[in-house]
Amino acid sequence: MLEFEKEQKTITIGSVQVGGQPGENPIVLIGSVFYANHEALLNEKTGEINKHLAEQELNDFITIIDDTGMQAIIDIVGAYPEALIKECEFVADMVDCPFLVDGLNDDIRIPAMEGLKEKGLLNRAILNSLEESITTENLNRLKEIGVKNAILLTFGSKYIYPKQKLDLLINVLIPKAEQAGIENYLVDTAVLDLPSISINFETARLVKQELGIPVGFAPANVIYAWEFIKKYGDISRCGAIASLMTYCADAGSDFILFGPIKFAKCVIPALSLICGINSYYRKRILRKKISDLTPFKKIF
Repeated sequence: MLEFEKEQKTITIGSVQVGGQPGENPIVLIGSVFYANHEALLNEKTGEINKHLAEQELNDFITIIDDTGMQAIIDIVGAYPEALIKECEFVADMVDCPFLVDGLNDDIRIPAMEGLKEKGLLNRAILNSLEESITTENLNRLKEIGVKNAILLTFGSKYIYPKQKLDLLINVLIPKAEQAGIENYLVDTAVLDLPSISINFETARLVKQELGIPVGFAPANVIYAWEFIKKYGDISRCGAIASLMTYCADAGSDFILFGPIKFAKCVIPALSLICGINSYYRKRILRKKISDLTPFKKIF
């Protein structure tokens, strides 16, 4: 059972508490909307969406989150700044949880963050992501906007292995975040491909062990693209997806980007079981505090 010697930081963004020791707070589950090929996205340039379908998927996601006692963030993907702002407004009106402002590059993300400030939504918005390549000019823009929440992505051709990713985080990404005035940062260990998720497992543990800050990763793209499992049908595919997400949980992850929110029923019950078991151990064996949010009080 995991219990890190390093004191663990917990970050509060809106109603969500991210971080802490395993079992202290529920893992934050991040489901994606308006990604490429999402049925609810009708026009990526204008941000036109099928509101009925999007509402249904968001409601189903939040319902299962509430039923299991887990925590949620919505990953909102946009290809154009104005479209991304429009999509974020829609989601913010639908749900109370925080959301990722997820664009391919800073030319999309940063103007969207500026627009969300004007809409009064900046406190719930999380920049996804702050990367090694960000310019000084854009760091200053983030500071001027007043962005306080961001994901730090440990991605780079020279940063493949766990200790390299930790070096990137300590020597590059955290200083850049502080220069931009970011107060709440979460670390994404940057998945490359399916077998290399073992590297992410070790990186997540290393970040928790050495720095004690919230960490997680996004196995979604690589597992949904895994062709081998598809020949066994949807049930086997769902089992494989759930098993990979629980593997992420075993790393001590504080958040997991599990992919399209329509797969919530495939993923969330399994992860709530892991969280509930960890909370039981923390409370009964370690005799330490657990959050009132824990699924321990919901699912058993």
